[in-house]
Amino acid sequence: MANIAEQLQQAVNKGLSHKELIDKFKSILDEIIKDPKQPQTVDYLKKFLDAVVDDKIVLVASRQLLTDLCTSYLTRLSSEQAKEVALYALERIAARAISFEDQVGLYRNFLADIYEREENWREAAKVLCGAPLESAQKPLSSDYKLKTYLRIARLYLEDDDPVQAEVFINRASLLQNETRDEELQILYRACYARILDYKRKFVEAAQRYNELSLKSIVSGDERMKALDNALICAILAPAGPHRSRMLGTLFKDERSQRSPAHSMLNKMYLERIISPHDAKQFESLLSEHQKATTPDGYTILQRAVIEHNLVAVSKIYTNITFAELGGLLGIPSEKSEKIASQMISEGRLSGFVDQIESVLHFQASEQLAQWDRRIESFCVQVNQVLDKIQAVHPDWCQKTMALVEAKINAATNDDDDTPIAETNTTTVKPMDINNNHTTNNDNNRRSVTVSITDDKHQYQPLSRRSERIQPPMNTTTLVQYTSNPSLSDQQEQNRQHHHHHHHQQTTNDEEASTYSFRNVTKKLQHAKSSGELYQPSAPLPLPPMTKINNDENEIKYQPQHSSESPQSSTSIRTRAATTTVVPILTHPTINTSDETFNSISTSSSNKIPLWKRFKKIIAPNKRSKENSSIKVPTLQFNELSTNEINRTVTDGVINNNNNLLQNPLKLSELRTWLFSKSFPEQRIRDEYEKLPTEPLHSKTFAFRPENKLKNRFNAIEPYDHSRVVLKTLSNDPSSDYINASYIDGYRASKLYIAAQAPTDTTLYDFYRMIWQLRIQTIIMVTRLFEDGKHKCIQYWPDEGEKRVNDFKIRIDNEEKYADYTIRKLIIYNQSEPSDVLQVKQYHFLSWPDHGCLSLCTPLLDFRQRFRADYKPTNPILVHCSAGVGRSGTFIALDSLLERAKYQDTIDVLEFTYRMRQNRVYMIQTADQYVFLYRTLIEGILTMDASISLQEFMTTRKLHMDAKSQYKLLEQLQSTVEFSYQGALDPANVHKNRVETILAPDNSRPYLMTQVEKTTDYINAVFVNSYRQTPNYIVTQYPLSHTCIDFWRLVYDHNVSIIMLLEPILRDSKTIYYWPTGVGHVISYGPFDIVMMSQKEDEQLIERVFELKYINKNTFATDRTRTIRQFQIKDNSYLLIIVKRFLKEMRTFNGQNVILQCLNGATWSGYFAALCNSIDKMQTEQIVDPFKIVRLLRFTRPQFIDQDQYENLFVSIRDYVQQYMSATLTHRPSENSFYVEPSGEHQSTTTNRVIQRL
Repeated sequence: MANIAEQLQQAVNKGLSHKELIDKFKSILDEIIKDPKQPQTVDYLKKFLDAVVDDKIVLVASRQLLTDLCTSYLTRLSSEQAKEVALYALERIAARAISFEDQVGLYRNFLADIYEREENWREAAKVLCGAPLESAQKPLSSDYKLKTYLRIARLYLEDDDPVQAEVFINRASLLQNETRDEELQILYRACYARILDYKRKFVEAAQRYNELSLKSIVSGDERMKALDNALICAILAPAGPHRSRMLGTLFKDERSQRSPAHSMLNKMYLERIISPHDAKQFESLLSEHQKATTPDGYTILQRAVIEHNLVAVSKIYTNITFAELGGLLGIPSEKSEKIASQMISEGRLSGFVDQIESVLHFQASEQLAQWDRRIESFCVQVNQVLDKIQAVHPDWCQKTMALVEAKINAATNDDDDTPIAETNTTTVKPMDINNNHTTNNDNNRRSVTVSITDDKHQYQPLSRRSERIQPPMNTTTLVQYTSNPSLSDQQEQNRQHHHHHHHQQTTNDEEASTYSFRNVTKKLQHAKSSGELYQPSAPLPLPPMTKINNDENEIKYQPQHSSESPQSSTSIRTRAATTTVVPILTHPTINTSDETFNSISTSSSNKIPLWKRFKKIIAPNKRSKENSSIKVPTLQFNELSTNEINRTVTDGVINNNNNLLQNPLKLSELRTWLFSKSFPEQRIRDEYEKLPTEPLHSKTFAFRPENKLKNRFNAIEPYDHSRVVLKTLSNDPSSDYINASYIDGYRASKLYIAAQAPTDTTLYDFYRMIWQLRIQTIIMVTRLFEDGKHKCIQYWPDEGEKRVNDFKIRIDNEEKYADYTIRKLIIYNQSEPSDVLQVKQYHFLSWPDHGCLSLCTPLLDFRQRFRADYKPTNPILVHCSAGVGRSGTFIALDSLLERAKYQDTIDVLEFTYRMRQNRVYMIQTADQYVFLYRTLIEGILTMDASISLQEFMTTRKLHMDAKSQYKLLEQLQSTVEFSYQGALDPANVHKNRVETILAPDNSRPYLMTQVEKTTDYINAVFVNSYRQTPNYIVTQYPLSHTCIDFWRLVYDHNVSIIMLLEPILRDSKTIYYWPTGVGHVISYGPFDIVMMSQKEDEQLIERVFELKYINKNTFATDRTRTIRQFQIKDNSYLLIIVKRFLKEMRTFNGQNVILQCLNGATWSGYFAALCNSIDKMQTEQIVDPFKIVRLLRFTRPQFIDQDQYENLFVSIRDYVQQYMSATLTHRPSENSFYVEPSGEHQSTTTNRVIQRL
């Protein structure tokens, strides 16, 4: 092997074919690797590499040999040998990196694998960072780049460097929405969760870990590890409502009991004091970064325990001195005061500090008052349903109650308890309603007294904070359990916990039954026999519970009577295994065939139906009306119309009348809101808080076991009365269910369908709904992936056809615009071959989940486009992911804007309340509610700003003249705030040609190519074109010292065309940033620019450049790109240039265009506005410069002054007359022209416009 170099040289010089040369080199390689332990192996391989990358070998052979060496031969060497050879290979091919892009990536990944096996995480990450991902000549797949970025991030995390990891996870976040690889999505979430963990954002990290623990694609051990991490992060999180919700979610997960952190989770969730011993045991589970010390001198765990114990103390005491508090928490009193004050100020603790007395006072929450209002609301709803039944089916009611009474009498005679006639008390176990599960601890068992005050219906004050029992936030069950002595404490606690988890389904087991009918009957029968049917003057709230003794199975129900009525309070014991019914907010479906319905009655001595007697107890002021001679069928709740269950809420109290929760506002008043110095945001948020948050009606069908898996989210299900009912399939009785609800619109019932996004499970049902209801319009306001989460499956084909059971879906057309996409789908049904359904899908892409747009104009533009096409025939299907937040906001926007066309008032509160009568959580957040108001106001103000093309060319005056429109633009602009930190940085100030025209931080492109003595700033802004691609980058003509930044911009942001929009005279202030002759070269930093050609006509000069990036380390050309520059010679040809430009743009795919003028605003802004206006006009047949300019000025406020805005209309008119007149139904007459507000005739051509500009 000593003559290895000669053998290689001979093989090269023989003139062999590609295949023969490769085979010869491989045979030599086999000889070298035959004995890899010989000391010369590495040297021989280096000589082999020298020969392979020699210019004499054709590129195809070199690539193949380099690939085979890495994949088949280096793996036989030791790690040290393989590393040395791989590093040498990278060094040798660096000079020709562009030619060997695939091989560079291959060798870097090979090296990273070796470093990773050696647990040298940092070196593995560094070597991968050099892979050509963004600068590759050959486009790389998004999945490949995403996989590499995630691997680098993971390696940096292994090296405990979250800062570098976050850099690459941020790059990955730009790509993860594009991938459909679930494993990459999981890996992204795992890395993101770890970064949040390192950054001490523990609640968010816990949520991410918990989501990972539920993914079936993850192995069982890894899911359990993710759950452990979720528990640890939740425990370490700062005390407050967010952590409490997270703790509740994890506590209710059965798997958490297997976690070593469960003991601590149990105590924190039950709000018990954590002892130092408990904390010490838990500390052993923490990672090193979780043991860090905070600036106040405590570890993360110590701080979390102190805050938790402070919250626990607030549940026990009404007030406490700081000295006592410090003693309880085990910290100095000054520290306890500081921590308590901070928690109060951050809204994580309810109370106030008395610094004079050194006392901390705890305050009760508003939940009790809210509970009063909810109970009253429930009573009103029950009364309405009962009145309806009684009015429609009196004979059936009488017959049924006779049967029920007989059963009740028999049940009562069999009872061996203390006679009910001797007492008016009953016994229940207390329930920890705050946490939605009953408490069953030996130390916490207690009895409480239930008291009703008949005058003001208020809860009596409690003697101790620990005795307060607050109502649940999710109140959908009717049962409160008592303990069962046959079960262990842990079994009993688990049973009670599972009963209150989310919306529990009922079973037939006695210990988990929905009703204990005997107890209900006892209570009602006793009330009748003792004459104590309580009749207050208004509906009573749920009674408070107050402890009176230590008997753990006894409470006293003490009604307060008037002075004329006798009072009695006789104690009665109950069996421990029985249940006590507590009415909670829900409507069960009424069905006479249901055994449970026929098991309820009153005393045989009273013929008043049960619901009338119940009504006399809780709301007796409702009148009873007896009807007769009606034959009674089984009555389902969904027979009751929405209008029959409407009610009004005043300060959160729902009243029984036909008026809704209302706040009508005049349009004139709304107009003043937007421009006032203090937009009433807090007032709007307070209004939002009045809306009901709990379920208002029954969800019986949604809770059926066979339908639960069809719901994307646990708490978002359709009501029975408003759900979309599908035709039942012959082989599936439960196939009538889909998570979708009818929503009424303006002057139209069931105009909208709000639905969750389809999943793999529900896709067939989704298309069944579309076909059954002949839906022709779909509004989609979510992306497929958002923030690493799968929000909606792609239910349409990218091209061709897609089959879904009996349905065949074909995409007929797809139009992509800056903020939305419109698709035309053709649907065929195999079972109905002669029929076909055409559906238009409007897909809005710019709305973040749970968030709001920074500017409402794109949504208004989207809505205008949908309304222009919509024909009011069939329902409009609207969906996001859950079908409540963004869907509800869009439905409200559309309906209220329709109302604004015909009325001088709108009522956001009323409409939102009506929507929530039909579907829970419509408009999901207060931020969305505020955004709705802002969007409505702008939509109302700009309603007359657009005009149809036909009307524009034939009318003598616009609905809203240009000056008025521009004034409105200026007023809207005054509400937008811009940040210019980058532009005003001392290192960047000298880069701005005009000191008043700067690049805002939210819209400027950042430069990424590293060059010494430069920053990431250039005076340029991104501007959307009308269509999705290309994007425009508007920039100033470069200064002498910013030419290098200009070419960095071209290189970094994939620019292929430069539009120079005005003639440039070369002087002391302007230089040519390009070479002036064909074949000439000009250099700026690492860039060489070569002019390849130049040609011109009377309108434009076209120059073609070759842009080369030179690697400063190897002095080799890493990448070459072709750039075309078009310079306008004479602006009087502007319209023909726009026509040519728009035609050229239709061929672009993913490349950007630079629009350039001297100051980066005047001509660039006008050109962008004119191009977008004409493109929109040609597509939609409307003239709407207002929205176009509004969007432009959001990126640079100096775009378009008043003269330019008025002249836009003139240029549009001239463009139509010259190039589009044949498309008009009525040709414009000589007397049709745009009339300015002054009334002077404008016969100006675009040439005069140019002169004025």
